[in-house]
Amino acid sequence: MARTVAVALAGAGLLTACSTEPETPDDPFVFATDDPSTYVRVDRIGMPAIGTAVIADKEGYNQADPSDDPSAFVEQIVASVTGLHEALDDDLTGLGLSPCAPDLCVEQAAPLVVPDIITVDTSADSGFPNGRRLEDPVIDVTLALVLLDLSVEGQTVTSLVGALNPTANDRPFEDAFPYLAPAHEL
Repeated sequence: MARTVAVALAGAGLLTACSTEPETPDDPFVFATDDPSTYVRVDRIGMPAIGTAVIADKEGYNQADPSDDPSAFVEQIVASVTGLHEALDDDLTGLGLSPCAPDLCVEQAAPLVVPDIITVDTSADSGFPNGRRLEDPVIDVTLALVLLDLSVEGQTVTSLVGALNPTANDRPFEDAFPYLAPAHEL
């Protein structure tokens, strides 16, 4: 029986393939052992919102290797960040925050978002940007890097935490895989 298996690879993206391996009822986690060349990248999202919000050529981006990001996509990122600032700087100022100039924002965010990969250093504490835990405020931190002048005293990468999104999940995460809280019932 063929089944579709999705495998997330850090920095490589989301890949899909069909496996012809039989299912093992005793093992709830059966993984494909197909040759990597049988997989096709359909999306990549090492850093949340980058491919979604600041890349115009989504198809080209998803097919490109992260090592190509600096030469192929920085121009699109700069143009999109400039547009975000044109649309949002007055709102940020109204919240008592100091937006950064688009070029400064790109400069302070670039080490985190270019190339678009997930970095994991096993010798360091886990948590964004060193990997990603379910409770990490990844979008808020990424937006702060792209929108706020972090050289302003009291303004940090966590300045938007709680201002834009809830500070915690509405239900506690589970202690065992898959860790997500059960879905709400209607």
